[in-house]
Amino acid sequence: MRLVGKPAFRRRRYPLLGASRLQRLLDAAQVLQYDRHGIKVAQLPSGAVVKLFRRQRRLSSAAWAPAAQRFVNNAAALARLGIPTVQVRRLFYCPERARYGVIYRPLVGSVLRESLSTPARDADWNVLARFVAELHQRGVYFRSLHSGNVVCLPGGGFGLIDVADLRVSTARLGVLRRARNLRPLLRDTSARSLHSRQVFGDFLGAYLAAAGLAGTSRRLLHNLAWRQWRRASAQSSVDSGSDSTSASGMR
Repeated sequence: MRLVGKPAFRRRRYPLLGASRLQRLLDAAQVLQYDRHGIKVAQLPSGAVVKLFRRQRRLSSAAWAPAAQRFVNNAAALARLGIPTVQVRRLFYCPERARYGVIYRPLVGSVLRESLSTPARDADWNVLARFVAELHQRGVYFRSLHSGNVVCLPGGGFGLIDVADLRVSTARLGVLRRARNLRPLLRDTSARSLHSRQVFGDFLGAYLAAAGLAGTSRRLLHNLAWRQWRRASAQSSVDSGSDSTSASGMR
């Protein structure tokens, strides 16, 4: 299976950004996300976003294919497929801070997780199911497919952000990978309505109708998806019970 947008990274080809210049950018920006190592995501006055990446381990695939490069390649691959995502403006490396960085134009819309947190609002799960089916048909396997990385577009439909953890192939996904890719969405605590048998049944029905599968493949995916649902629902019940026990104990 040939991958689309496979990284071809060489650090010496990276545009370098000095630490002082990077700090000036960050000083003028609104910080959107921190981690224990400092600023991770910030928005510039122009509206563009700076996202910083660091190597997680000394010996890892990031030595020759850093997450920043994957982010850029994946955004380009999605754009070629017509799937809404961020528009990369610049890729750089800051040697003094050992950080790779990407400056990009964000995708306009609201993050699905924010919409789900609004009282009396829920997602159009059937539309989302058709979007996920389209991703799989186009060979997109997004390991972080959850409500924090899906954007509700102003004109309707969905797009993807934070796309470093994604692979695009020239062939549509097989049944096992399709079922596995539903797991992060089902485990997403913000998407609890999917734990309803009725809601997930409708979601799966919409997915299957759009997926172009027939016969044995369709039946197998149906069974595997329900298995994922049962596991996620059971785990959610255990977690809820633990939370209740902990809360009553604290009182």
